[in-house]
Amino acid sequence: MSHGPARIGEPDEPVEVPFRGLRRNARALAGGLILLLAIAFLLPDLTPPPTQPAAVELLRGEIVEFLPNGADGTGPDVRLLVTAGPRAGETLDGFLEGPSGAEDLPRYEVGDEVVISVSEEPDATVISVADLYRIPVLAVLLGIFAVAVTVVGGWRGVRSLIALALTFAVLIKIVVPLILAGRDPVWVAILAATGVTIASFLLTEGFRAQTLAAAVGTFASLALVAGLAIMFDELARFTQFRGSEDATFLQAVGLPDIDIGGLLLAGIIFGALGILDDVTMTQAATVTELNEASPSISRVVLAKRAMNVGRSHISATVNTLFLAYVGASLPLIVLFAAGRQDPLLTASMEVVAVEIVRAVVGSIGIVLAVPLTTAVAAALVDRSLPFRRRQGTAGRSARGWDRR
Repeated sequence: MSHGPARIGEPDEPVEVPFRGLRRNARALAGGLILLLAIAFLLPDLTPPPTQPAAVELLRGEIVEFLPNGADGTGPDVRLLVTAGPRAGETLDGFLEGPSGAEDLPRYEVGDEVVISVSEEPDATVISVADLYRIPVLAVLLGIFAVAVTVVGGWRGVRSLIALALTFAVLIKIVVPLILAGRDPVWVAILAATGVTIASFLLTEGFRAQTLAAAVGTFASLALVAGLAIMFDELARFTQFRGSEDATFLQAVGLPDIDIGGLLLAGIIFGALGILDDVTMTQAATVTELNEASPSISRVVLAKRAMNVGRSHISATVNTLFLAYVGASLPLIVLFAAGRQDPLLTASMEVVAVEIVRAVVGSIGIVLAVPLTTAVAAALVDRSLPFRRRQGTAGRSARGWDRR
């Protein structure tokens, strides 16, 4: 009896072992680490020099003791020891505050590591405890995250962590300094997003048809998101600050060269990119897996079956994006609801309308990313890529950089 093409679950189907094949992953690991180190340590500082002294200086310190307020209750109430930086070893007397000022204080105790705020006022220097120093706690949380990703994902998880670190390095070393230097935030976001996406896909998936399909789908959807964001920003006639208190603060601290409107549009682009990467790569992987399970089906049928999976992904992902924006704006929504105002009038206000534009524009990009990526992935099935030697089914490259 003749046997048809390999199907899912057949005994001879290879099974991936998370940490098998260090040599097969060496190129991705080495390439990602070299690129990460080059950006982190070899790239010169692109941040423009300050044009005026910083209004606020933040120091790392420790609470030494609590002080009585004095007879009138207006004197310093805490003694602090600076523990890092050029001023390490100095003892300062200041005021207990927190992220919300003196109204909502964290549970401070003697010996706590804290962030000290030193601000120069016209008639005096004000020293206060701005907040707790939470880096050790955050480091433990990030360590748990890295361990979870590594244990479950194996070498692929390690490569994804390198890609994440690379994205963070690009934001800190390239995107933020260029925006501070007065470059157009929208173009900075588009170019940085393009570079990060290409590097991340190559690191995690390798150079193959699936990666190319995901990249094309991401770029096309990202261009659409950028175009819609710009168009509806103009149609809605938002003001320069787009209802953002943070943007107002940037102007107040003396950064007139920053395009505040472009900065918020860049935020929309980066916000959409995070989910677009997931959607496009998942959809491209779906097409690849379906083709490997049933190599005899046509490209049209393959695309239809992949779209069946994509539609379920759309419903879940769009809801995820909406909930992310609602979660960020929930205190504001509750505040407006408490005032019992007309919902339509509330939605028309800039601070709310900006969030609606962000959520809907990002959702449109996600919805269209699925058919775009599916069409490209189906068209690239079983086609050879430039600079990549074509292999038969018996010697087909394994997923990503792995080769049997």
